[in-house]
Amino acid sequence: MGNARHVVRTSVAVLGFIFALSLVAGAQQPPSPKVKTAKQQFKNIRVLKNLPANQLNPAMHMLEGDLGVTCGFCHIVDKWEKDDLKPKATARKMMIMMMALNKNNFEGKQMVTCYTCHRGSPDPVATLVLPATTVKFPPYDGDWHPMKPTYPSADEIIDKYIQALGGEAAIRKITSRLITATLTIPTGPGGTTEAPARGEIYLKAPNLRLNVTNTGKATIEDGFDGTVAWAQNVRGVVAPAAQLAQPVYKRSADFYEALNIKKEYTKLEVTAVEKVNDHDAYAVTGTLPDDTPETLYFDTQTGLLLRKITSLPTVVGRSPFEVEYDDYRDTGSGVKIPFVVRSIPGIPLGATASRATIRIEKVQDNAPLDDSKFVKPESKPQPPPAPPAPAPAK
Repeated sequence: MGNARHVVRTSVAVLGFIFALSLVAGAQQPPSPKVKTAKQQFKNIRVLKNLPANQLNPAMHMLEGDLGVTCGFCHIVDKWEKDDLKPKATARKMMIMMMALNKNNFEGKQMVTCYTCHRGSPDPVATLVLPATTVKFPPYDGDWHPMKPTYPSADEIIDKYIQALGGEAAIRKITSRLITATLTIPTGPGGTTEAPARGEIYLKAPNLRLNVTNTGKATIEDGFDGTVAWAQNVRGVVAPAAQLAQPVYKRSADFYEALNIKKEYTKLEVTAVEKVNDHDAYAVTGTLPDDTPETLYFDTQTGLLLRKITSLPTVVGRSPFEVEYDDYRDTGSGVKIPFVVRSIPGIPLGATASRATIRIEKVQDNAPLDDSKFVKPESKPQPPPAPPAPAPAK
């Protein structure tokens, strides 16, 4: 897990406004001739041999969260291939058991995961813990028929959200945006240390995006050029996002995403009223064309989007990604956006204990941005590899 090379990108969802650093890590897809398998790239891979190598780290991050542990629980740090620790052998057996359960009982669908039993603990609980959870029955009418709560329709909630942002007419008057912000980047073991950075975000309708992030020591860039999502690492190497992840980045680059929510989902359903940071919020579940569910939480009073939860596939279960939106302000053009955005984990498919935050400092609507600014760059020439060290004299 730890010796995989990470290439970092930033991603933005406009008007829903996700901004978080993410790994250039593939989602579940068969390996191609250009993508090595985990067995080909890493040492001593026993179970996930045929997994694309760029999917191994997201899977390991999921296992961390499922069991509530860090890498050192199973691995010797910086000697990842070693089998000295007993939990590593146990984990291999458990993964084989999980895959067999899904294959033999659920037609290969990923119904059982490590989290099914572990629930964030290395030792799954086998005995009911008292006091038992009280069963909550829905209210009944006089004839003992369950009474269903009455909610506004999903269309009404989304329409109120658009009005809360300033209305469709005001939103469409904006065709470009330049944002400067401070943010925290998850670093260190498990991504649990939040390092400060500064960012510039360039956005242009209908779906152009460029993000430039500077840590003080290095600068990284990523973007969507209208066709493909890409990222450039600190060495200047440019790489596309994984093929299965491209639709996610395409949606995040939609300048008018708030106006297109109803088009994004094949189904929208209001399922409950829940608390989001002391605010009552309508939970609206949307189904994407690939059947992936997402839940959006809209403030019952203001109509503004407070939280969005989605998930991305890994070989050991779907990796949740939660974004919270706070401190909505007018940009000066009659349109509101959240000036504070928090994400858990800090990066999609990242360590579940990590966090990231963005705080907007300045917004310039209708900034003069030429399309050429969003063109995917070429990789910079790389220096030749260093020659091997000479063998010690005998």
